[in-house]
Amino acid sequence: MTSKGIGVVGAGISGLTLALRLQQLGVDVTLYADSSADEMRRSRLPNTVARMKSTRAREQALGSEHFTPAVSLSDTAKISIKGEPPLEFQGSLEHPFHALDFRLLIPAFLDDFTSRGGRLVVTEGSPGAAEVETWSADHELIVVAAGRRSVAELFPRDDRRSPYDRPQRSLLAGLYTGIAPAGFSYNVSPGCGEIFQMPMWTRDGLAAGMLVEAIPGGPLEPFTRLSYPDDPRAFTRTLEKVLAEHAPRIAERIDSGSFAPLGPDDLLQGAVTPVVRTPVAKLSTGRVALAIGDAWITNDPITGQGANLGSHCAWVTAEAIAGGGPYGEEFGRSVAAEMWRVAGPVTEWSNSFLQPPTEHVFRLFAGAAVDRGLADRFVNLFSDPVAAWAVFSDPAQVDALLAASEVSLPAAS
Repeated sequence: MTSKGIGVVGAGISGLTLALRLQQLGVDVTLYADSSADEMRRSRLPNTVARMKSTRAREQALGSEHFTPAVSLSDTAKISIKGEPPLEFQGSLEHPFHALDFRLLIPAFLDDFTSRGGRLVVTEGSPGAAEVETWSADHELIVVAAGRRSVAELFPRDDRRSPYDRPQRSLLAGLYTGIAPAGFSYNVSPGCGEIFQMPMWTRDGLAAGMLVEAIPGGPLEPFTRLSYPDDPRAFTRTLEKVLAEHAPRIAERIDSGSFAPLGPDDLLQGAVTPVVRTPVAKLSTGRVALAIGDAWITNDPITGQGANLGSHCAWVTAEAIAGGGPYGEEFGRSVAAEMWRVAGPVTEWSNSFLQPPTEHVFRLFAGAAVDRGLADRFVNLFSDPVAAWAVFSDPAQVDALLAASEVSLPAAS
């Protein structure tokens, strides 16, 4: 049987960025997706994410920039830590964050791929290892970017890089009316969790995207498990009270008369166990399967890096594939090592932020609260995770930033 180049399993941001980039580089590629573009448009909300500087630049380079009205761009980020008084600061983003409903973005990517001649196979349900094994016989390399069954069966957990064996947050993501836009908002309620909110372009136009991250066993967790369809009014009124208590800077922008979820399909509840998996699997066909994106690493969304890391990994993989084979285990390990240059800092940063802030990170927060230049530097770190983790993981770097800003903080008691 004649090999058909590269097979890509999964049509999320990782799989489609990889497929589009390979297509752009002249590499023959077949994309396996468990939904058509129209089915994706009609689906339930998959996430609420912000795509940042490098991700947006890659989309522009692909000629796949979509749905970018100015009202959906956040050019400021405000951090608020609850306390008496609260610790707060706002910074200007050099490159605005863009929040877009993936039920618009991902189908648009898929339409780009097929309209440019891409080969698409729509599968029945999420593929498992058996399907990946079968498809691999037709390809020089198969890259798995999604697929719950195939991930679990082909790519075992890497215990060295996976410190958690259970979810560290209970999650509620949703789209809402009745919240006045005000850039990206990151709210911390110590011991309870985090609440993120930003303007987001959706199927219904501009809305407020919001993610509640509740610490298990804490006062926020019961809310993340409430059922909206059972009693929509009670859900909405309870959320108002939650925001007033744990994220007052969001609550003060709410219009009670119009505040509500867009609809039952615009809410997503669940939990994520952070995990890094072994990225390379040897298949019975003699081929290799390489995991990227969520198939390789699933981080809690606390640092907002999931989609951005998936885009980065796809780009690295495409460049390596375009460089030529053979696409064996050594190739897969080499690509994984190159991806880890960014994935490692993202993973360490995300896992670290699931715990209470260290003393030096808290000092950085406090410094940003009294120095606008430092606040700008802080919020722009979200677009550069390697630099972000270098700062957040190193007290000496924090001290250097504070000294350069000439910030004087009171000694810790």
